[in-house]
Amino acid sequence: MNFIPVLSFMRIMGLMAAPQDLPYAKPLLMRVIILYVVSGMLVLLPGSTDLFTSIVLILLDLLLLFAFIQFCLYTRNNSARFLQTFLACLGVGILFQLLALPLVLILNAGTEASQANNAVSGLFYLLLVSWQVTVMAHILRHAMNMAMLLSLLLSFSYLMAVIFLSNQVVGFLASV
Repeated sequence: MNFIPVLSFMRIMGLMAAPQDLPYAKPLLMRVIILYVVSGMLVLLPGSTDLFTSIVLILLDLLLLFAFIQFCLYTRNNSARFLQTFLACLGVGILFQLLALPLVLILNAGTEASQANNAVSGLFYLLLVSWQVTVMAHILRHAMNMAMLLSLLLSFSYLMAVIFLSNQVVGFLASV
């Protein structure tokens, strides 16, 4: 298998496909993890002056996503669905990171951008994050056979945990 199923990831982003529609392929997972790290670095570096902090944050994100999905699937006795669920979250994560990149660049442009541009970019970023939470809930709903409301709560809880832990790590690394 020498490809990345971009169309499948896009269909998941549009809530038209589910993680079980992806191939069960460990080599594909490795390629997607690499792309996820690269796209994550592209998004994190414009807002950070420290390469080490960016690397730590993207690795923390990967670890948290891995542990979160493992835990959720384990609690529902669906551990066999891990690879495709993790693959789906990573694949759509790459696409969301690429969509966020222009917004991040605008928001980090500093004084060159007007306040109106920053407000519009911030609004689009909020919409993008909301969409990502919804897509992750869609993935979890299918992977765990649960109601959308519960999976939305899980997805939003995951987002809050990532934000909290990332802020803690950034604060810790800044103090060291």
